Amino acid sequence: MAVDLGLDEGGDNDDKLLVSVQVGITEPAKRLKRQWKARLRDANNLEYFHSKDFGNHTGGIFSKAGLYGNDRRLLLKDLAGLVHSHLLFGATTRVKVSEYNRLTNQDFRSQIGTAYSFGIDMCLCLAYAIVTEMGIKPEFNILIERGHRNSEQAAQIIAEVQKIPHEMIAAHPDKLIAMKILTAGLGDKKDHPILQSADMVAYSDWQGLSNGDPAIWDALHRPGVRYKTYRLHGNEKLIREFVSEGPNPFIRKQRKRAKAYVAEQGVPKFRPDDAETDERIAQRDKSGTGSGEGSEEE
Repeated sequence: MAVDLGLDEGGDNDDKLLVSVQVGITEPAKRLKRQWKARLRDANNLEYFHSKDFGNHTGGIFSKAGLYGNDRRLLLKDLAGLVHSHLLFGATTRVKVSEYNRLTNQDFRSQIGTAYSFGIDMCLCLAYAIVTEMGIKPEFNILIERGHRNSEQAAQIIAEVQKIPHEMIAAHPDKLIAMKILTAGLGDKKDHPILQSADMVAYSDWQGLSNGDPAIWDALHRPGVRYKTYRLHGNEKLIREFVSEGPNPFIRKQRKRAKAYVAEQGVPKFRPDDAETDERIAQRDKSGTGSGEGSEEE
């Protein structure tokens, strides 16, 4: 049973970097893609859901599509319902770029990874820990939003990890994280709803940190749904460990920490009928909003 991961970033575009991931079983994630695109077509053919533009009533893609007020709120409610129906969880890691740069040098950032790649690593560790805690094999399709200036480096690092034979990983659980990467690459947010939903997580977390608009956060965290989000802070201690120990020992240690964290937070075991149950809840919640459902296979 393959698992899809969509990663996007947020923050203040300067020093405070957030990297978020949305995680879902592949087949329900395909349904998310179909139904998300159908709902955007119903919303005056909105090009894509861009969280940063949601509260902008003087410009941006929502205004361009003629969506205001209640139309935006209903769209957000429906899309959040699709997240609840078809995805397992979201997660965010936070890194202070100036702190990361202070504790690393240019050679390290070029060869091992920038703060952005560090955030991606943290997200993957957290996703791995939660998926295994849920009783799901960590066999991942990884898609990174290509908009960040360091996204190419992050994709290249993951591609190198992907080349390691799974038999070698399985034979050395004390040295390598037992994560099987099925596919990995970059994608555009406009083409991939899972990246748009990851943008929702990153943006709403940033709004929470900066006392901003809670609308997207409230929509994603509606009471009574199985879906929830998790977060880790890449603080100075973790960055120093990453630099001194190197990626593999750090990731193994971080995996153990992440498992302890999610055990403390509480993670429900996954059952095959969970997605069907949450889809019925979402259909009930959005009844009467006038949203449509797609029938095209993407």
